[in-house]
Amino acid sequence: MEKKTPMGRIDIPHKENHPYVGDNLTRYYHIPFIRYFFLRRLTLALDFIGKMRFNSLLEIGFGSGILLRELSKRSRHVFGVDKHEHISKVDAMAKIEGINARLIQSDIMCLPYKDESFDCIVSIATLEHIKELPKAISEVKRVLKKNGLAVLGFPVANLVSDFLLVLTGSLQAYKKELKEIHPSTHQNILLEVKRQFGNIEVKSFPKCLPLDFSLYCSCASRKSG
Repeated sequence: MEKKTPMGRIDIPHKENHPYVGDNLTRYYHIPFIRYFFLRRLTLALDFIGKMRFNSLLEIGFGSGILLRELSKRSRHVFGVDKHEHISKVDAMAKIEGINARLIQSDIMCLPYKDESFDCIVSIATLEHIKELPKAISEVKRVLKKNGLAVLGFPVANLVSDFLLVLTGSLQAYKKELKEIHPSTHQNILLEVKRQFGNIEVKSFPKCLPLDFSLYCSCASRKSG
């Protein structure tokens, strides 16, 4: 199913195939108007990839598999890791949708791959949940090939985005402090990525606003040779 976005069209799973994986996010991608923000998070990251094609790509935190169709267009081999217990549901959806991806249950803190395994790594809505950022980003860097591209997306920490998190983030947003759900801010993440990679390009949405007043941002870095 293709949805209109500011960058054109984004190919996402059909609503009837798109699995529930323990949160409310799946349904938001299919609700008019609300889906605009959720799809914009994805296109913000895809903007960095553009028309590039890779031999091997890893998505860390693939969730319900919302991005797998687009990533499979950009890489010969697509791999995915996530911590949730619904991997089989996403795997079944991928097969129905004709997506060839190798999905496993794993953790960004200890990725089960050899050093320099992937040409590209994509991770959206994951790093804000991580307390030990140096370890997580070092794992991303470890499994990325030299000159490989890392594309990372995460919310901007401000009062507006916190309010949206409470509105759309399921009951856990009411049961936990926001800082427990998102212990790492965009500033923390960007500083750590820059420290480890040394180079960084940042895009945010809405782009008319300064970064700290926007809602979501993505960054891209190359692993130096």
